[in-house]
Amino acid sequence: MEVKIDQHFNTKVYTSGSTIAGHVAVRPLKDTAFSSLDIVFVGISATRLDFVQQYPSHSFRPFLKIRMPIQESDLPGDRVFRAGCEYKIPFHFVVPHQLTIGACNHACLSQNVRERHLRLPPSLGAWAADDQAPDMTQIEYAINAKAIQHGNGAVTKVMEAHHILKVLPALPEDAPLDITFRDEWYKLSKTKTIRKSLFSSKTGQFTASAIQPSAVMLSADGHKSSMTKVRINLEYAPSSAETAPPKINSVTGKLVSTTFFSAVPVDHLPNLGSRTNCESTPCLNYTTTHSLFTLPVESVSWMQQEASSRSRRDSGYSSTVVDGDASESDSSARRRRQSSRGKSTKKPKLSTIKHTTDIEIPFTVTNTNKKLFLPSFHSCLISRSYTLQLSLSVGPTNTAISLAVPLQIGVETVYEPQGHELPSFESALAQAEEEEADAYLQPRVIHIPDSRPQDHNMLPGYNELSRRTIGVA
Repeated sequence: MEVKIDQHFNTKVYTSGSTIAGHVAVRPLKDTAFSSLDIVFVGISATRLDFVQQYPSHSFRPFLKIRMPIQESDLPGDRVFRAGCEYKIPFHFVVPHQLTIGACNHACLSQNVRERHLRLPPSLGAWAADDQAPDMTQIEYAINAKAIQHGNGAVTKVMEAHHILKVLPALPEDAPLDITFRDEWYKLSKTKTIRKSLFSSKTGQFTASAIQPSAVMLSADGHKSSMTKVRINLEYAPSSAETAPPKINSVTGKLVSTTFFSAVPVDHLPNLGSRTNCESTPCLNYTTTHSLFTLPVESVSWMQQEASSRSRRDSGYSSTVVDGDASESDSSARRRRQSSRGKSTKKPKLSTIKHTTDIEIPFTVTNTNKKLFLPSFHSCLISRSYTLQLSLSVGPTNTAISLAVPLQIGVETVYEPQGHELPSFESALAQAEEEEADAYLQPRVIHIPDSRPQDHNMLPGYNELSRRTIGVA
């Protein structure tokens, strides 16, 4: 028994909506009786946890199972494959855009987690290039065929065939993550003190804040990828108004790929929250790093503006409250101001200005014959997320400011109708909108109805009312 797929080759990649058609060829060496024949398109995820005693060492979870209905005319009537004969049983599958609800039947902390688990994950461990996943994880899509014989209360598998496929499902761009201080995998903003030398006094505070970039979208076969850009907002608060902003020497970007895996279904998104989340299902993680860019920054155009330095009384919060404590605080504040005037020549004048600017860095992620970047996904046992690590070298002492920004990698949705295949929901909706727009742009003419003599002494009848219409074409 052998599974043969039409127009298939070893490096072919299937995506959501792709057709997988072919036949199962049976050439028995001897007469083989069977009771039934099954042809199934399956998706299976598997993990292995070494040296983790409180959990099983192996986990196996099927998430997709589509059975092909077989016509009786395609099988021998006596249910015997004769030696020397060749039988061809056709099959036709379409890669779904979504899993069924039963694919994720465990408890989840939120509906968002369940919706992510109901998306098709990409193949893992089946690629010729390094997909940056550990050997302990595997996601496999395959066409399985088997002939079964029932007898004496037992089920015997008399023939079996297996054909592994590479699947890269369509995965859209999601909304940016809501990053809080609890999400230890990411750091969107950081402030550092700038000095002229290692032992000199500080010249100001430098703050870098990154904005989450839009997703890098892969083509349906994974060979092409779109460009994106990351924006970094910079702010410098000098200690003195005469201090100029420091020079930004360079910006370095690295992409960290993290694969999370567990022996039991995960009820949360493992890339959010603590790195060692012990409150819910724990996950192991495997990371790899890939250099994206190292760019010198020639010149930056800074914008100077006044920093907000008003006191609480200026904002009006204490204007309606007067008591003894407030009077004592006011008098002590006046004494401090008077004493500070006498010592003003010894202390530098504090600056009330700040300098702001921003830089944008375009980049992309490219798949090669050696390294493969799969799309971001979350399944019940395995997840993949990406972090863009940015490092800025600032000032004469090369002060390093490091940021960790989430980056999504998606796969574009492509629909190619074949034969009588039904279109996807997205394609049908786009076609309906296009037809509606064409109909709206068609010219419209209002026809004036023919005037007919009426007898105003009598009420109009139904026939006359039906003629008094305005036709619109």
